[in-house]
Amino acid sequence: MNVHYTAALRLQLISVIAVFVALLASPSIGRPSLIFDSKSPAGVLNLHRAAGALGDVSSFHFKEAPSFWNGKECIASESRFPGSTEEGQACDLLAVHVAMTLDITYLRGSTAAILSILQHAACPENVIFHFVASEKDAALAQTLNHIFPYLRFKVYHFDENLVQDKISPSIRKALEQPLNYARTYLADLLPSCVKRVIYLDSDVVVIDDISKLWAAQLDGHPLGAPIYCQVNFTRYFTDAFWKDAALSAVFEGRNPCYFNTGVMVMDLEMWRFWGYTKAIEDWMEVQKSGARIYDLGSLPPFLLVFAGDVQPIDHRWNQHGLGGDNLHGACRTLHEGPVSLMHWSGKGKPWVRLDNGNPCPLDSLWAPYDLLENANVLQDL
Repeated sequence: MNVHYTAALRLQLISVIAVFVALLASPSIGRPSLIFDSKSPAGVLNLHRAAGALGDVSSFHFKEAPSFWNGKECIASESRFPGSTEEGQACDLLAVHVAMTLDITYLRGSTAAILSILQHAACPENVIFHFVASEKDAALAQTLNHIFPYLRFKVYHFDENLVQDKISPSIRKALEQPLNYARTYLADLLPSCVKRVIYLDSDVVVIDDISKLWAAQLDGHPLGAPIYCQVNFTRYFTDAFWKDAALSAVFEGRNPCYFNTGVMVMDLEMWRFWGYTKAIEDWMEVQKSGARIYDLGSLPPFLLVFAGDVQPIDHRWNQHGLGGDNLHGACRTLHEGPVSLMHWSGKGKPWVRLDNGNPCPLDSLWAPYDLLENANVLQDL
């Protein structure tokens, strides 16, 4: 075997082992006050996909997730009703609010992310999920009710017409899907009583207490996220953008740094007051109306509006890029440092690679959260 390949594989295995050690050492593992309902029926849900959703007609078979309950140290929530909540219940001031998009294509990733959040939350009953879907809202809500009978959530319909004519071609087709832009409209979709939300992509696994991320202080910034100032920021925009003094002047007086929009703590009150949705839409219109100023989907408009005005959050909350780049999706290792959230951003998704029989070493850390019945799971590294 090639010496360089062997060395690279060894480094990946070391990264995997390091995360397993962190999981075992985490106080959320085996926490006596977090009750696991082992008597919950091991139900299986059969969801028939609508014809044409993925180009064929097939079935998902999901296992029912275990139930997780608050420990005695948790402050009682204002309303603790499972299932699709009414608006009043979704306004719980004591809750941790998490927003995600929801569709058939990424449903397997979404359910794994939900399970990981509940499993590691100190007070899982205090987490409310806000799901944004553009089609089959009722069917998806019913699916979640079967998989997570005790989940507190609400599904919001996203009208793709809001953004359809504003989307420009990207380097990867998946980045052009209208639902990928739904995060821009959370301040409008969620009830006004929800003043703050954690937005998460569907290809993440959380291995720490989500309330720690919720507690992040934004210090007057509209959002918080891990930022990466060492990254070459100029590459996120075209030469045409940087050569246009009027356009590139948007960054004057700012210290813009790259951040990944798959994990954000968002101040929705500020968002509504300052009209950030309209600001993002304006930049999308600029992209459509003249010379291309970026090539990478929904990220660049966020950078144009927020870069330099983002509250830094510890990098442990977004170990991103595990799906490789946007073209090839090659295997990658973890970044140095502690890990609270793993993010398979990029082309390669763990459930696809596992099913195809060519997983990357780190995909084995996603597999335990996979609720698909009879899914291919790595037994050994």
